[in-house]
Amino acid sequence: MSRWGRFLVVAKPMRRRAINQALRRAGCAVKSDGGPHTTWQCPCGQHTADIPRHVDISPGVVRDTINRMTCLPRGWLQ
Repeated sequence: MSRWGRFLVVAKPMRRRAINQALRRAGCAVKSDGGPHTTWQCPCGQHTADIPRHVDISPGVVRDTINRMTCLPRGWLQ
């Protein structure tokens, strides 16, 4: 665990379609679909993550999404 209380997550670039499918399987829903990002909300309603509308999503965005959706089970995306 890092000094900020989060686990070190090693992420790889992913396709947006794969991330969207994993979020749906985990029970997340689209909160906002306007602008350059799609905002997803977790099942508990307290966490959100913004996914850009690019074909390939960078490792930093994948890592941020995993860290933001803390209520989802470990390993839900990869």
